Amino acid sequence: MKKRVVVKTTAQEIQAHFLVMLVLMALIMGGAIFSTVGYQLVKQSEQTSRILIKSLKRSIINERPDWNYWQKSSPIDTKDTYVRVYKEHANQRTSTFYSANAHKFIQRNHYRIPIFTALQYTPGYGLTYYRSGQREGFYTEIWLNLAPITVILASVLVVTMVVAILMIGLGWVYVRRTAEQITRPLANLNVAAHEQTHTQSFKATLPVPERPIEVRQLAISFNELLTAINQKARQEREFTSNAAHELRTPIAAIRGHVQLLERRADAHPEIIPRSIQFIDEESARMQKLVNSLLTLSRADRGTLKLDYFDLSAIVDETVAEERAVLHQSLIVNSAHSAIIFGNSESVQQILSALIDNAGKYAPAGQPIIITVQVLTQTIQLTVADQGIGIADDDKQRIFERFFRVDSARTREVGGTGLGLAIVAQLIQLNRATITVVDNQPKGSQFVIQFPQPKPQSENLSD
Repeated sequence: MKKRVVVKTTAQEIQAHFLVMLVLMALIMGGAIFSTVGYQLVKQSEQTSRILIKSLKRSIINERPDWNYWQKSSPIDTKDTYVRVYKEHANQRTSTFYSANAHKFIQRNHYRIPIFTALQYTPGYGLTYYRSGQREGFYTEIWLNLAPITVILASVLVVTMVVAILMIGLGWVYVRRTAEQITRPLANLNVAAHEQTHTQSFKATLPVPERPIEVRQLAISFNELLTAINQKARQEREFTSNAAHELRTPIAAIRGHVQLLERRADAHPEIIPRSIQFIDEESARMQKLVNSLLTLSRADRGTLKLDYFDLSAIVDETVAEERAVLHQSLIVNSAHSAIIFGNSESVQQILSALIDNAGKYAPAGQPIIITVQVLTQTIQLTVADQGIGIADDDKQRIFERFFRVDSARTREVGGTGLGLAIVAQLIQLNRATITVVDNQPKGSQFVIQFPQPKPQSENLSD
């Protein structure tokens, strides 16, 4: 049979642990008090037995103890004390003397207490403290009854138990209230999170308590996570909507020309070449969009194989390819050698996308400048154009999927709206950063910062 697992709340866990601690404290405190009082009483009994033996030695008259004199002269009550005195004579004869009731007591069975050998237990008499001594041929044995001490210890034990029970009870009530007070913000946070999971919108944030600080920090972290999830969900919805819109436009155009050909191709054959050309252009545009979506999808869930390569060489190779298709001139200001740790193919794709983007918006007579600089902690790659520029509010959004700075202008220059989103994703996979700043006197600069490469052995170990 499967064992049932009991799940406790945080408050119950705190209460259980504090209850164990309170019980242990009560036991330790009670044991310490009981042991201390008992030890002091036993030491007092030991001192009492010494006094009794001394007074008994003074009461020996004519080689026999005078019990009446001993009881009267003793500074301590001898009523519960049992004494045996004996003396061995030269003729091997032994004289033995007993105090009142001592002979009967001695005939009983005596049991020594482990560890405390001076303590004995005698059925019918209880605990006694045993001590012996010798003086001038007289051997003295004394049993001091510990019944008064036992009564005191019992009283101490009862009082200690009562105090311990009160302490545990009051402590339990205090700990329970405190635990509930401490965990209440966490419980409220849990209720709010549970309510969020059953709502259609996740725009609301969770309550942030003032204390305890750990729960406050947890609530803040949850809200940050919730904000990120909301933003991600919004981006996914926008991405789906934009992708559908971008695909719908060429599909609608293609279907329109197909229907046109079906209706009028026989009567007007002159429209066939134009329609076929339009269908070819729109299908190519749609294919480019699909390829961009696939590239972005692979970049989202993929990793790149990183290695050492010369960034300057990649720049020269890419610029040579782009010069053949751009109307603008390309100027390269590159360091002689700039070794970075990344993926050369994706870096070439990044640079090509940035140059293409600059070529779409920069005037034909203005150059595009590509610069490679080796700095103290980074290697910087900059693509600068003198185009229309980017507003400050749009600089943070241009790397979003399908975001367009100027929709009308973007339609004129073409493009899928995914190029910079792919660039941002590839930048992240290369462990680099990208920022956009204004170019002077006009235009924009895309600045990529690659970290200075570690020694090769360290990167290989990563």
